[in-house]
Amino acid sequence: MSTTSDAVLETATEYLGPAAITLLERQTKFHMQGLSFQDLQSSHCTELAKWVGIASAMFIEQDKAEELADKIRNLGV
Repeated sequence: MSTTSDAVLETATEYLGPAAITLLERQTKFHMQGLSFQDLQSSHCTELAKWVGIASAMFIEQDKAEELADKIRNLGV
């Protein structure tokens, strides 16, 4: 796994628990041209943050989903 993938997974797990990896893999595969989550680079974080924010709001409170998306987006800076 890339360093970015590790950082994103660690952050997302704080909010989503063990479901984080499944959500992240689905978002990269289906919304980022088939990208494997394991190949994630910092340049992908802005796009991934958008999709994680949308998808995670179905499982956690909206403000927490936005907070998670912001943290992922900031990993790409």
